[in-house]
Amino acid sequence: MEDKRSFSMNKNFAEIANSAENARVRAEIWGDFVGWDNRRRGEDGFLVNQLKEHRARRILDVALGDGVDTIYLLQQGFNVSANEVDDAFRRKAVENARSQGLTMSPTNLDWRELDRAYQAQSYDAIICLGNSLTCLFEKEDQLAALRQFHRILRSGGVLLVDERNYQRILDHREAVLAGTLHSTGNYLYTGTAKVRASFWEVTDETVTFELHHLEKGLKAYYRGYPFKKGELLGLLQEAGFSSVVQYSDYQPGDNLDADFYQYVCVK
Repeated sequence: MEDKRSFSMNKNFAEIANSAENARVRAEIWGDFVGWDNRRRGEDGFLVNQLKEHRARRILDVALGDGVDTIYLLQQGFNVSANEVDDAFRRKAVENARSQGLTMSPTNLDWRELDRAYQAQSYDAIICLGNSLTCLFEKEDQLAALRQFHRILRSGGVLLVDERNYQRILDHREAVLAGTLHSTGNYLYTGTAKVRASFWEVTDETVTFELHHLEKGLKAYYRGYPFKKGELLGLLQEAGFSSVVQYSDYQPGDNLDADFYQYVCVK
């Protein structure tokens, strides 16, 4: 039997998910969903350590979001540029940076058109974090974005990209929709005390979840493409990266029960 929540959202979800109001609410509650301080504790230095290991100083954050990673890296002394196509997120990131005494002027380019503003071989590292690549649904678009990242990196530069363990979600979709299978909440999205995430739709083509801010009473929706096991790894190799090392919840290797996977990709 089809889950009732999935059915109701399918009727007009594109209109809801793509609305300016949904984007505004999502940006407002995103910080409490992420849990900025807990994210840093969960990764235990992984981001900075990888950048230092690959001698990266000039960084491009292509998925700025509300600024959680760019602001942290700026505070650590890195030279960081940023891009965010979502207007509400971009405004929120600028606001968050200002509250920390920082300034930023992010671009708002589609990843497939980054060459409009970013020159070839101009960055030491690119970060595309927070499961952001899932926003592209077609293989040709995913590859086009990854090839743009590859083009911008200098020789020997590194791309850091991550993904939710969607295969586990797909393999247990009934439990996921019923709310009986959860991530640990220890990695990436760690602010679960204030924001409850629940899945409304799980298919081989689309995953949709609702964010409910329990204190503010606000709800927003997020929709993404569920990468199958090995799919993103294959795309990274096809895009031309000479070396791709996989981590599971920041530990080396491929753990089938991990919440998130991280990939360190060298040009």
